[in-house]
Amino acid sequence: AIVGLAIQGPTQRRAAFRWALIIATSLMLVAASKIAFYGWGTGIRRWNLTCFSGHTVSAWLAWPAVLMLMAPARLRALRIALLVTGIVIAACVGWSRVPLGAHPVSEVIAGTLLGAAAAGWIIRALWNHAFDKRGVALLVMLLLALAGLTQAGLKRPHTERWFQKIGTSLSGTDQAVDRLRWRKDP
Repeated sequence: AIVGLAIQGPTQRRAAFRWALIIATSLMLVAASKIAFYGWGTGIRRWNLTCFSGHTVSAWLAWPAVLMLMAPARLRALRIALLVTGIVIAACVGWSRVPLGAHPVSEVIAGTLLGAAAAGWIIRALWNHAFDKRGVALLVMLLLALAGLTQAGLKRPHTERWFQKIGTSLSGTDQAVDRLRWRKDP
């Protein structure tokens, strides 16, 4: 989606760069929160909060902006409707993490706060931009490729293990902090 915007010209390239920078910064904060927990046991036990939910943050970084960019800037009501749709999707992705047991409510709320703040900056940077035909075509090709990859049976990377390894390596411990034990410790 970022490339789809960037190929449209220098003004759009600058907006796409800002979008990419906000995404990178947000995802580094997610990674840092997970690495700090696994290496040093950081968090707030009382709130059952160990990190930002990465899925939640990612949904906020993508859905509102991508959907908004599908409508021309002059069609303000449609852009707002698509933006709100993206917000609803991001909220649903975040909430889905709770019944799946991937995160407690506190981590989804933390991810929502970070993701929504970043999305606000992204929307502000992209408000006067929209995908042209090339951007839409690139986005459609990307979505089709992703759909194909999900059906190909490829094994997904286990990023949590990566965060655990980095956390233990940086902290000098033999084992990553275990969430269940951490929650039970006084």
